[in-house]
Amino acid sequence: YYVDALMRLRKNRSAMVCLFVIVVFIIVAFTAQWISPYDPYEIDLKNMLEGPSAEHWMGTDEYGRDIFSRILYGTRISLSVGLVSQIISTVLGVVLGSIAGYYGGKIDMLISRLMEVFSAFPDILFAIGIMFVLGQGILNIFIALGILGWVSTARLVRSQVLQLKETEYIAAAKSAGATSFWLITRHMIPNCVSTIIILITMGIPGAIMSEASLSFLGLGVSPPTASWGSMINTARIYILSDPTYSIFPGIAIIILVLAFNIFGD
Repeated sequence: YYVDALMRLRKNRSAMVCLFVIVVFIIVAFTAQWISPYDPYEIDLKNMLEGPSAEHWMGTDEYGRDIFSRILYGTRISLSVGLVSQIISTVLGVVLGSIAGYYGGKIDMLISRLMEVFSAFPDILFAIGIMFVLGQGILNIFIALGILGWVSTARLVRSQVLQLKETEYIAAAKSAGATSFWLITRHMIPNCVSTIIILITMGIPGAIMSEASLSFLGLGVSPPTASWGSMINTARIYILSDPTYSIFPGIAIIILVLAFNIFGD
C-alpha cells in the first residue's frame, strides 16, 4: 500500500515540486546562520529602510537590519511552529479520539462535548485569548496552537475507532485476552496512520498562518526575534514609502503555505 502510494506521489509533478520547495525551506531553516549574508539582529542606522540593492537584496528595515537575512531566520519560527504545534495537537487528538471511540458511553459523551466547546469559537480568537493569558513567546505559541488543533484529529480518529472495534479481528484479539491498551495502540491507532499523516500535512500551513497572524497582532514571538508575521506588522507603517518591506515576508508565507497545502492534497 505504502509503496503504491509513494509511486503515485512520484508521478504527481505538482506534489514533487511542492515537496522540493518544502525541503528547501527546511534546509534554509537549519543552515540560516551560515547562508545569511548579514546578522539579522545587527542594527545599522545609517542604512535604514533602504530598497533592494546589490548589498541588501531585499532592502533593510527601520533599524537597518537586512530583510533577506531576517526572512531566512524567520523560516525557523514558521516551520518549528507548524511542526511542534501539530505534534502536540496530533498526540492530544489521537489519545482523546481513540479513548472516546473505544470506550464510548459517558467518556465518549464527555470528550465529544469538549470537542464541541473548542469548535464553538474561531481558532484565531481562541489563540488570541490564550496568548493574552500566557503572554508572548515561542513556547506559548506552541502550546496555544497545539491545544487548538486537536479537535479535527480526535473526530476522525474517533470515527475510525468506532468502525474498527466492531471488526472480527478485534473481537478475535479480545477473545485471546488482549488488553484495551494493546488493542488501541497495536491495532486501532496504526490503522489510522494514513489519515493522521494527511491531517498533519494539512494542519502545518494552518499553524504557520496562525503564528503569522498572532505575530502580526503583536501576540507572537517577542521582538527582536525574526518572524514573518511581526515583520509584516512593523512594515505597515512604511507601506507607502517602502512597500517591499512587507511584500517579501508575505511572499515567503504564501510560498510555504501553498507548498504544504498542495502537497497535502
